[in-house]
Amino acid sequence: MTRPDGLSDPPSLTPYFDVPHTDGYASLSDGYLYYRKFGTGENVLIGLHGGPGSTHDYLAPVVDLLGDDWTIYLYDQFGCGRSKRPPDGEFDYYTVEGYRDRLDAFRQAIGVETVTLYGHSWGGMLAQEYALAYPEHVQGLVLANTLSETQRAAASMRAAASSLSTDDRELFDQLVEARAFDDDRFSAFDEAIRENHVLRTERKPLHYEIGTTFNMDIYGLMWGQSEFVVAETARLRGWDVTDEIPAIDCPTLVLSGEYDEIEPSIAEEIAATIPGAELFVFSDASHMPFWEQREKHQSVVSGFLSTVV
Repeated sequence: MTRPDGLSDPPSLTPYFDVPHTDGYASLSDGYLYYRKFGTGENVLIGLHGGPGSTHDYLAPVVDLLGDDWTIYLYDQFGCGRSKRPPDGEFDYYTVEGYRDRLDAFRQAIGVETVTLYGHSWGGMLAQEYALAYPEHVQGLVLANTLSETQRAAASMRAAASSLSTDDRELFDQLVEARAFDDDRFSAFDEAIRENHVLRTERKPLHYEIGTTFNMDIYGLMWGQSEFVVAETARLRGWDVTDEIPAIDCPTLVLSGEYDEIEPSIAEEIAATIPGAELFVFSDASHMPFWEQREKHQSVVSGFLSTVV
């Protein structure tokens, strides 16, 4: 497929999905968003990937939720994957408000009035922002492995290094303090932490490998060079909707994993803060229970969705 701007899609961003679907580009006032559409049901679920700066591909198991009543959309957020990227050096497009409002523009482009949002990690942050700004268009929320304020989540991610040995943890802390994120030793520690607290599977699915390929321009601007430190200039540094989310009044399911780098207590507090929200913590799972406990994830979330329709 050729993009609206005439560019060809890179092969590394075109993995196959086993479920029959269509794909295309939604036109926005300032660009376009690449999407995949699954099913033809009356109710619409939109998956919001993490990052900021990742792609939709790693959310492939969300399609397990497809039923006769549902249509599911997965899309690459602005500047990610196959979607429109602004010219090099033009970074004003990358803001929380920009991503929130382009989500609404996407909703309008696909021609639906209300949606249920499945937001994972940063996508869960985006889902909360959208529910607060556009409540009339939100039918339900699934907030998966996410946060309501950045500083505590960053501290939780850094605390995940406790899975390292004492000596390695000491060196890891030194490297983080020195911001030595290009050091091979830091990369090795980062990978070890991810194996325990991001995806606890022996083999990494193809969709995961592709979907976690970041646009580091976006990630660096919004969060920083590493998830363990929110940069002083990061646009998400002071992000905090904890005092606002009690206003969310749609059915909400909050998900976490026993070993999630965003510790389950954060999910517990989100669920306790949003009126009527449900909470489920997957045992022996971390940041991606939709891969680690795929059948259980399908059962839990499908049960919740049945109450939304």
